[in-house]
Amino acid sequence: MEARKDILIRTYLLYTLVSFIGIAICLRVFYIQHVQGNKWRQEEANFTTSFRTIPAVRGNIYAEDGNLLATSLPYYDVAMDVNTEYMTDEVFDGKLDSLSICLASLFKDKSWNEYYKVLKTARDNGERYVMLHKSISYDDLQKLKRFPLIRMGKYKGGLIVEENNRRELPFRDLAERTIGYERDNVQPVGLEGAYSSYLAGVDGQGLMTRTAGNIWVPLDNSQNLQPQNGCDIISTINVNYQDVAENALRTQLIKHHADHGCVVLMEVKTGRVLAIANLTRKDSVSMSNTYEEMYNYVTGESMEPGSTFKLFSLLVAMEDGLVNPTDTVNIEGGSHAYYDRVMKDAEHDAESGMVSVQRAFELSSNVGISKVIYKHYSNQPQKFVDGLCRLGINQPLHLSIPGEGMPMIPNPGDKHWYGTTLPWLSVGYGLTITPLQTLTVYNAVANNGVMVKPQFVDAIVRDGKVVRNFEPVIMNPAICSSNTLKKLRKLLEGVVLRGTASNLKNTVYQIAGKTGTAQIASKGQYKVKAKADYRASFVGYFPADNPQYSCMVVVNSPSADGYYGNITAGPIFREIADKVYANSIKIDPAIDDTIHKAKNNNLFVKNGNADDTYKVFQALDLISKEPADASPWLEFGMQDSTLTITGCNPQRQLEKGIIPDLRNMNAEDAIYLLESAHLRVSIKGSGAVKEQSLEPGTIYTKGERISLKLS
Repeated sequence: MEARKDILIRTYLLYTLVSFIGIAICLRVFYIQHVQGNKWRQEEANFTTSFRTIPAVRGNIYAEDGNLLATSLPYYDVAMDVNTEYMTDEVFDGKLDSLSICLASLFKDKSWNEYYKVLKTARDNGERYVMLHKSISYDDLQKLKRFPLIRMGKYKGGLIVEENNRRELPFRDLAERTIGYERDNVQPVGLEGAYSSYLAGVDGQGLMTRTAGNIWVPLDNSQNLQPQNGCDIISTINVNYQDVAENALRTQLIKHHADHGCVVLMEVKTGRVLAIANLTRKDSVSMSNTYEEMYNYVTGESMEPGSTFKLFSLLVAMEDGLVNPTDTVNIEGGSHAYYDRVMKDAEHDAESGMVSVQRAFELSSNVGISKVIYKHYSNQPQKFVDGLCRLGINQPLHLSIPGEGMPMIPNPGDKHWYGTTLPWLSVGYGLTITPLQTLTVYNAVANNGVMVKPQFVDAIVRDGKVVRNFEPVIMNPAICSSNTLKKLRKLLEGVVLRGTASNLKNTVYQIAGKTGTAQIASKGQYKVKAKADYRASFVGYFPADNPQYSCMVVVNSPSADGYYGNITAGPIFREIADKVYANSIKIDPAIDDTIHKAKNNNLFVKNGNADDTYKVFQALDLISKEPADASPWLEFGMQDSTLTITGCNPQRQLEKGIIPDLRNMNAEDAIYLLESAHLRVSIKGSGAVKEQSLEPGTIYTKGERISLKLS
C-alpha cells in the first residue's frame, strides 16, 4: 500500500513538472510572437533581404579609328538546385541520363558518368547547390538552358546563374602593356590604371532577397539605385600602325636573338602616340623565339641613350654659339685619351684626321663629338648641363599613364663627377633617360622647335557624348632658335644620306635620324664580353622635308647578325616608315600635287560602279555633289577641260539580252556584270576595257563567250 502511494506521489510530481514546463514554453512562444515579434521579424528580414551592390559595367577602350581594344564581357558561373521543390523523383531520374550526356558534351571536363554520379549523389544528400561549371560564355549559357531538366525553367529546372564581367582584349597582345590593367593589390598599369576613375563608373544598390542555394534575387523597390556604367576611352592608338610596329619589332628581335626591344611612333604636330610596342623574350635562358609584352620599356626604362644623345650635345653647343657644323675636329683614327680613360669610336676605318663637325656626327664619332664639347665646356661644365636641363630632360614627362622612368642627369657638384664625366656625357653615357624622352626632343626638332607632350588619349566619352577632349600640350614653344634648328635638321638628314644610316636611304621619301650603339654598363663598368652587351637604337622622323611622324626603336642585347643601330634597329624604323608613308597620301607633296590637278579636272576616271567611285571621290575631295540623274553605274568624260559625269545602266541592257558598251570600264565591274548575265568572260591585259569581242548592241545568248582586251 505504501509503495503504491509513493508511486502516485512521484507520478503527480512529474506530471506537475511537465505541465509547468509546457506552460513556460507556451508563455515563451507567446512572448516571442507577440511581445518581441516585430524585433525578430526585422532580424529575419535583415538575414534574408538586404541592399546589395550592383556592379557597374566598366567602360571600353577604343583605338583612334573605333576599333575595340578592351571591353568587359559577361561570363557565367552555373550551378543547379537538384532538390528544388518542383522537381519530383520521377522527373529527375527520367532525365538525369540525358542531362549528364549533354553536360559532358558541352563542357568536356568530365565524362557523362561522372556528371551522373555527382548530380545523383547531391540529390540523395538533399543538397541545394551543385556547381556545374565556372566562367562559361553567353553562347554556352544559351545552349545549357536548352538541356533536359534545366529547360523546365528557373524554378522547376533548378538552374542557378551568377554573372561576372571579365576584361577582354579583342586584339589579344596588341598594345597590351599600353592598354594595361587594374587589379586588386597590384600597381595599376597603362590606360586601364590611369583612367580607372572614368572607366569604372559608379556601382548601384538594389534590394535583394536570398533564396534556396544562397542565391540573391533582386526585388522591385523604389529605393533601388541603378549603377552608372563607366565612360569609354578613345585612345590615340592606330591599330594598323600598331600591328606593323609589333610585327617589325618581333621579326628583328628573332633575327638578332635580342633580349627585348621597343618601338614608339608619334604624330609630330600633336604628340599623339599612334603605336607603342614592347616585347621581351619569354625565356632568355633557352633563347626562345617567343616574345611577349611584359614591361613598357618606352615609358619606363631609364637607360643610357648612347649616340642618339649626340644631337642633344650639339644642340646645346650651337645654341650657346660655340659650335657650327662646318667647324673641324680631328677624330684621330677613332681613339682619344681623357686622363686615364680612352674613348674609342665604334668603327671608323674609312676616315680619320680632320673632318667637319657635320661629318663627325654623320659618322657618329664619339671622339669627334666629345672633343668638340670638351673643348668648349671643360672649364664650364655647369653651363653644358644647364643647357641640357633647358630641354627638360632632367624632369619626367609626367605622362598620363603610370610607371614612367625617372631621368638622371649628372651635375658638376655631384661627388661622382670626374674629369672624364663631361666627354662621356656628351656622347650619351653617365646619364639615363627613357626612350620616349629621347623621342620627344627629336620630335621637337621635327616640329619646328615646338616640344609637345606625348599623348595617349584623344577623348573620354559617355553614352556617345564627349565628356572630355585632350588637346595637344605644348611643353616648350621653342627648344632652340630657328637658326640652330636648321643646322640640327641638316645633321640628321646627313646621317641617312651619307652616314651610319645610309642603308635606310630610299628614292621615294627622305628619312632624318640618328643611330645609336651603346655599351651596356654592368656594375658601373663597360667591359664588353659579347655582342649581347650592346643596346642598338635609331630615332628620327619622316618625311624629312615635311615631317609628319617621329619614331624611336631600341633593341636590347642583340647577339646575332650584327649589333649596330643601323643594322639592328634601323630596318625596324624603315619598315614602319615605309608602311605608314604608303598609307598616308597627304604627306607626299607629289600626291598632293596630283590631287590638286585632279581638283582642276586634269584626270582620267574609269567607268564603273557609282557607290565605289563616290567613295574614292569623297576621300580625295574631288567633287562636292553627285549628278542629278543618279544611277548605279557611271560614265566619265572630259568636255572643255571639265570632267563630265553621266548615268548609264549596262546591267539593264544585259537583262534585255543586249551587250552594252563596256569600253573604259574597270575590269572588275565589267566581269561582274557579264558573269551575272551568265556570259563566259576571258580577259587579256590590265586596266580599263579597251576592246570587246562582242560589239555593243549585239544580241547574246546565255553561256556565250566574250573576250575583253584591257588597256
